[in-house]
Amino acid sequence: MNDFGYPQICDLCKDVDECNLEVVHPFYEKRVESNIRLMLIGQDPTIFKGRNKVKTVLMLDKENGQISRWLRNIFDDQFDQVSIYATNIVKCTFKVPPSKTLEGGFKYLTPFFKNCKKYVVEEIGLYKPHLVMTLGESTHKLFRTVLDQNNVPQKMQQAFSGNLIRASVQGVSFDYTPCLHIKTFRVADIYGDAVKSFKSGINSYFK
Repeated sequence: MNDFGYPQICDLCKDVDECNLEVVHPFYEKRVESNIRLMLIGQDPTIFKGRNKVKTVLMLDKENGQISRWLRNIFDDQFDQVSIYATNIVKCTFKVPPSKTLEGGFKYLTPFFKNCKKYVVEEIGLYKPHLVMTLGESTHKLFRTVLDQNNVPQKMQQAFSGNLIRASVQGVSFDYTPCLHIKTFRVADIYGDAVKSFKSGINSYFK
């Protein structure tokens, strides 16, 4: 195991040719002595190009990276006041990005998630986050299946509102919100004022 239950080695999908667990480490940084622990959950480590550049989940080891800059824009001055742990809902690296498959991300990832589910449950149990954010609709749909409650809307358009939802996984309680994937966040016209409400809700959480 790696930090907080993230696997270094896994052979649960060894018979599936499309799946390969490469060495992509979870990201954890204790920025300050803070009472706020944020958990970010991405979809999977597969990227379109430049695979050898990816060393950690969401590439958060790069302070000037695209996702780090995006997070700073979301959190404003609060970004440096939280501890961050980043992981993926599915740990496998795939030959083809799941979103580009015929089935689409959610259906394609579902059978792999059945094997990966135990890892994210363990990560939550060990890290004990105060706030959990999932990135992208497929990640949100998969994550909600491990929640103790069924009060979280399945569709992103209803769930992404800026209102944090009190949730828990095997008795570990936290505030939860899905978030649009960074690639769709800037073109989220169908969500109307939801993006503004989301930013407002996140920032008010830290006040």
